[in-house]
Amino acid sequence: MNKRLGKLIGSFGLCLCGLGLSGTTLASVIFSNFSAGLSYDTSNGNPVGNGFDGNFYSQGSSFVAGSNAVLGSMEIALNKMSDNQQVGGITVNLTAAAPDGALLESWSLDLNSLGLFGNSNAPLLLGSLLNPTLVSGDEYWVTVSLGGDSAAAWNWSSSGDTNPTAINAGDGGGWFTPSGQTPGAFQLDAKGDTTQVPEPATLALVGLALAGLSYSRRKQ
Repeated sequence: MNKRLGKLIGSFGLCLCGLGLSGTTLASVIFSNFSAGLSYDTSNGNPVGNGFDGNFYSQGSSFVAGSNAVLGSMEIALNKMSDNQQVGGITVNLTAAAPDGALLESWSLDLNSLGLFGNSNAPLLLGSLLNPTLVSGDEYWVTVSLGGDSAAAWNWSSSGDTNPTAINAGDGGGWFTPSGQTPGAFQLDAKGDTTQVPEPATLALVGLALAGLSYSRRKQ
């Protein structure tokens, strides 16, 4: 290997390093309306399931992705209203653009997996299996519903989140938004590092290095 080729390979390596540095963003949290330490309002929440007023509610809270990111997990502050009630299945959905928009991921939970409302329970951790990619600046919704005659609550965020919320009373009227309710507390976490499209300048450097290597090979 001659010195010229060695220098070109060295330059190519530096370009690849630049590609890794400029094309990758560390994005551990996509969105969160928890307060410090994943805390939330333990005394108040939006009713999910039996609202004890003749309605069976589903709740929705929206957010805007702060970066392009692959979803890794979600934490959400859901708690059951009583230990003495019929067991029901809870469904948590992630949708695009609207509460009833394109379904990106869905989780099914047992009511028994929830802590009792009024206590400072740790948020539920939901791992993502589909790992959808969320796009910076786009609106998404997290919705929660509960089957059977059971009652739960999506505890309020205490961070001052003002994103739109939605409610479905289960009376055939569909989703009503904005509902004006305080958003439920939740957080979405990225799956590791979020790889973004390389910057044009970085691509140009890599192209020059590859061209140099090709020229050097022809000269040998």
